[in-house]
Amino acid sequence: MDRRSFFSNVMAAAAFSGLLGEVISPKELMAAVEAAADEPQNANGQFWGGFFDDVDPTKPHSTGARGPGGEPMAQPIPAHIDDAKLPRFFHYDDTNGLRYAEKIDRSELTKMDGAAVVSMSISGFRPSDTDSKRIGDASSAQLQLHATQTTPMAQYIAPLAWASLASVFGRKSASKLPTVDQLNFVDEQGSTGTSGNNRILLPGAEGKLALNLTLPDKHSLLHKVISYGLQGASIAAPLVALPAISVPAIKAFTSFYNILVQNAGFIINSPLKDVVASYDAVDSGNMHADALRLVTGQYLIVPASSTAAIGAQMDNLKMLNGYLVPKSIANNADPTTVAQSALPGVTYATLKVSVQPAADVALPPAQKSGGSPEKGDSGGGDSKDSKKAPPKKKPS
Repeated sequence: MDRRSFFSNVMAAAAFSGLLGEVISPKELMAAVEAAADEPQNANGQFWGGFFDDVDPTKPHSTGARGPGGEPMAQPIPAHIDDAKLPRFFHYDDTNGLRYAEKIDRSELTKMDGAAVVSMSISGFRPSDTDSKRIGDASSAQLQLHATQTTPMAQYIAPLAWASLASVFGRKSASKLPTVDQLNFVDEQGSTGTSGNNRILLPGAEGKLALNLTLPDKHSLLHKVISYGLQGASIAAPLVALPAISVPAIKAFTSFYNILVQNAGFIINSPLKDVVASYDAVDSGNMHADALRLVTGQYLIVPASSTAAIGAQMDNLKMLNGYLVPKSIANNADPTTVAQSALPGVTYATLKVSVQPAADVALPPAQKSGGSPEKGDSGGGDSKDSKKAPPKKKPS
């Protein structure tokens, strides 16, 4: 670990000491930071250490989207990632059913000028029978959703990043599947993908996305926290939601979080993957040829090793309430109950996505104190809706 990372982690440890004080002492946190500084970097540290390199303005981008002749290239995969644990993306909507995400035609993408606002939230998580036991043996797993801009909204500022982390529990502590609100990818009004907290502003309708599912070391500080409080609370529990912070700031958080989990193993291991959310972004020259195309609907994410199992059954499956169920499901059946027995050998997460031009998205309402909303909020820029007069009061 370099000196800069060490001092960033010291500062993060000091910030976390008050939050976790009932479980982990400041002395334990500082000892973990110092131990990490002395240890050689393992595969887990190598993965998270380089996770944001391609969007970090302080580092040269390590890859290009096109070859020497201008032909589009596939996004390279770091050598330390197991191909079988890479995410495979499927898309579902009522019109097209379940299909491979690469089958999304360019014509289905929204035509827009400028930035896109992508509303995104985890809508379901189902571990396979084997992974449920592994998660139960480890006390929990961490489901992590990251999204970043590839270019900043304005000159002289860093690209922004969003992250949501939740703990999920396996067979030893849960007999049913987590609901969306238990995964905590919702706001205080119960919204699952339309609130400002879940909106991701992508300049040029281009960005990056990753979903990782990790098993923390049983001797880690995070395991101690979860064993103390989270596991008894529910079958899924929130950890962190970080909306719209700069890439350098989220790098500091991720570096320190890696110290908390220590030597975490992966069930789904995803580097940041290029995504495009508009018709024109497909051939902008900035994105790799295999960029994920984002359209409104639901995405299914599985480890690559499960691709064949999903492919063999996809014509017989549909998605209800974030879970895969047979098309023949009875009208009065509970989707989460049926989903437990469907595809018992496949671990998956589902992602609810909505795409809009930034110009069509209203700014959040002003604060009650009379303050005006800030421009550049994660919900998008100025719009016609944001300039409307407030509604008239109803007569008493």
